[in-house]
Amino acid sequence: MEKMGKLAACAGYYDIKIQQYPIPEPLEDGIVIKVEAAAVCGGDKGFISDKTEHTPGNIGHEFAGRIISMGSRAKESIHCYGGNLEIGARIVVYPWVTCGKCDSCMTYGDGVCGVCDNGFFYGGVFRRNETTMNHNPCMYPYFKGGFGEYVHIYANTYVWRIPDDMPSKIAVLLDPTAVAVRAVEQTMTSMGGLNEGFSTTSTVLIVGTGAIGILTGMIFRYMGCEKLIMTDLVDKKLEMARQITGADIVLNVAGMTSQQRIERVMELTHGGANIVINCANHPASSIEALQMVRKLGTYVEIGNAMADDNAPTFEINISNIMFSRNAHITSVIANSPKTFDRAFRLLKKHAEIPFERIITHEFYSLGDLLPHLKMMGDADYIKSVLVFREEEDGNEKKDSSD
Repeated sequence: MEKMGKLAACAGYYDIKIQQYPIPEPLEDGIVIKVEAAAVCGGDKGFISDKTEHTPGNIGHEFAGRIISMGSRAKESIHCYGGNLEIGARIVVYPWVTCGKCDSCMTYGDGVCGVCDNGFFYGGVFRRNETTMNHNPCMYPYFKGGFGEYVHIYANTYVWRIPDDMPSKIAVLLDPTAVAVRAVEQTMTSMGGLNEGFSTTSTVLIVGTGAIGILTGMIFRYMGCEKLIMTDLVDKKLEMARQITGADIVLNVAGMTSQQRIERVMELTHGGANIVINCANHPASSIEALQMVRKLGTYVEIGNAMADDNAPTFEINISNIMFSRNAHITSVIANSPKTFDRAFRLLKKHAEIPFERIITHEFYSLGDLLPHLKMMGDADYIKSVLVFREEEDGNEKKDSSD
């Protein structure tokens, strides 16, 4: 009789079904891992709140687990940082597999996500083609996202061996930490520019205190920024951000007009922040935040970087808002394994940098995934992580979800 495993499939609008499929044998160039932890991302919330018809995909792209089986060519086809692939090793996974052949891959390099024309994303819901690399859990190898008991890892995936002293629930913070690291990287001095990039004299403003905003603040503080200011609309979130990052100023901008927010920040920064990172996910926040950056400063968009045809539109004076400051304006869409590797090296300092404080909620059953997705807007929420616990005798604890 085939051994079965469970996964969580996004079947539609706020509809998650726990389904069982055979535990797959890996492709000859792949591996299968037993998931130990998976983190909830805003992208997962986006999938379940999308009313568009789609494949009932096995969601979850921030995950780590232990290798239980390997194809004969896995060692040569999967890129592993930090050691060799072997049965029993714990790994955390880069969520994109790029094609390596399209014009973007040929130009910018294999592994650069956000630009590949044919990339595969672990934990997605839309890819329906008839190859094994799709998002349909009804098709072999079934387990294609982190919210399941297993994941099949495809060829050309980048992975990191997890050190023995790093809990899997810390390792799964790799993806959001890499987004934060990529934002920080883009604030550094670029050749040919008059503007001064990040330094220990920089005043940094972070708009929005979700997980990525707080992680970005932690990194800037660790790197020695002179002043860190964080804004949000909720006192509880701001207080948690202050405690975790050591921010110099946390500012609740609820109840202020847009102009009042801009004026208050300009007052606190004596003419604008050297660096502004917008992590809030409403387009109006971008319009405000662009007016909070100092002349020749740097602005990085995270919260509204993805294209969204349904986003509200605004009429703006583009010269005044975007160009008159001669600021460097960019966003975080593309990312790369080398940036993820820098992020992983930071995670290895988890005894020194309090990454565990990002995790405000844990759960232990696939059946509790939907409630945790729904609580993402709560005042005391930063990040939740599914942890598959083990019994005291070392055997895996059976998931109790239906």
